[in-house]
Amino acid sequence: MANYFTDSGIVDTNSNPQLLNIAIETMWNRRNEFVGNLAPYFNEEQKTGGGLTHQMSSVGSALPLPQENQDTEALPYFITAPGYPKTFALLSYRSGIRVTDTQMKADRFDKTMFTVSGQLKSAMQKDEYLRAAIFNGAFTGTDGADSLSLCNDSHPHENVERGTWDNASSGALTGATLQALWLLADQMTNEQGDPDPVELKDLLVPPALRQKAMELTKSEKRAEDALNGKTVLIGTLNVVVSHYLGLSSSVQHFGIGNRESYNKGLHQITLIPWNLKDNSPSNADIVVDKRIKAVYALGFTTSKNVIGSTGA
Repeated sequence: MANYFTDSGIVDTNSNPQLLNIAIETMWNRRNEFVGNLAPYFNEEQKTGGGLTHQMSSVGSALPLPQENQDTEALPYFITAPGYPKTFALLSYRSGIRVTDTQMKADRFDKTMFTVSGQLKSAMQKDEYLRAAIFNGAFTGTDGADSLSLCNDSHPHENVERGTWDNASSGALTGATLQALWLLADQMTNEQGDPDPVELKDLLVPPALRQKAMELTKSEKRAEDALNGKTVLIGTLNVVVSHYLGLSSSVQHFGIGNRESYNKGLHQITLIPWNLKDNSPSNADIVVDKRIKAVYALGFTTSKNVIGSTGA
């Protein structure tokens, strides 16, 4: 902290550490200034008790269609498919800062307060990196409840007798490949294999695809039409650019549907949300000792709300 003693009797954070504590808590209360833009795609669930694991079921509400059946015949009874439950492991994330008496008096460039604000922002960035990791690895791994990747062309239905469903496409972002994403969303089926279309609302892209995405969805003319034909895409999709995408590929892009709550298929299960506490050190020279902590899990079961393209 810089030394600003303008008049005798004025107390600043150099002479009163409590003022720095108050400043830290004020900044914490304003922590939502950075939340990223991937959070809306995740279903947030608060966990209470039950240890550091959380099992989430994928049982749906779709039943087989009623059959032709007379009153004198045996009544057919149906139940929902059991689905593919998944267990999430909740992890603890922590970060601490310390301010000594000497540091407070020697600080000339407000480094202490910048350190404090950086700690708060880093917690929000950690969340965003974990969310983005799910999209960045959408075509690899076996992390889904059905032991497949987030975007895959052969997800088994919860009722395995009804075949598979597809939410994976390919090809560079063009009008034709955007139509392919839309077609996959239109052809989505439910647990019983019956039509259950998804209405795409967002086109999620990394920074490298911002211009192309805007050309496709905002231009009055078709971006790839030498005859200047009119586009039909204006106002149909909202372009969302995430600077945390593109770490593994700068060409992957995603159509995000309008499904809400559990049906999003992407989940954040929180046991302890980000909180700030005083460590109360015994060393008299440490005048501020704070830690932030959260215990939660980010992951997915299966998501029919996300239609992805490898971009290649």
